[in-house]
Order: sequence, then structure tokens, then C-alpha cells
Amino acid sequence: MDFLGKLEALMGMEFGSTELLAKTGEIVAERAREEAEVLLDEGKVEDRMVTELFRVLKLMEMDLAMVKAAVKEDTLNQRLEQAKARCRQAILVANSF
Repeated sequence: MDFLGKLEALMGMEFGSTELLAKTGEIVAERAREEAEVLLDEGKVEDRMVTELFRVLKLMEMDLAMVKAAVKEDTLNQRLEQAKARCRQAILVANSF
């Protein structure tokens, strides 16, 4: 799930708007879910691992929604760091497949 790594890298760069970043995060999370479901259907991954990935992806999406809603620069940076941490956590879970 290389696209999770690309999303994390994107979060570390200057981006056009927080709305675009949040939308990108939603798209990446949905793609990760689709791939995990395919692996689950093929019996290549345990159900509990997919459940954990889904949980982390949902938390990442919530963090990105808070990035989008942030008004102050310091709040934006805090929320962005939290979203990046969740993305790294999702990468670790996905790599355990």
C-alpha cells in the first residue's frame, strides 16, 4: 500500500489547501480499504488485521478533517502531526499483512 507512504510524504510538504489534503486522505483511505478487502477475500490476511487497519484509517480521516477545520497555524500544525502519525500507524498495520 505504497499510496499511504505517498500521503505521509505529501503531508510533510507544502500543499495547496487543507481541503485538498483532507480529500486526498479520504481517497487514499478508501483505496487502502478496498485493497485490504481484496486480500481478506483471498484469505491472505486475517480479519482482525483488516479491522485494525480500518480503525486506524478512520482515525486518520478524522484527524485530516480537524486539519481542514483548523483556524490557527499552531493548531493546524498539531493536527497535521497527529494525522501523519496515524498515517505511519496505518502503514505499519498494512505492512504486517
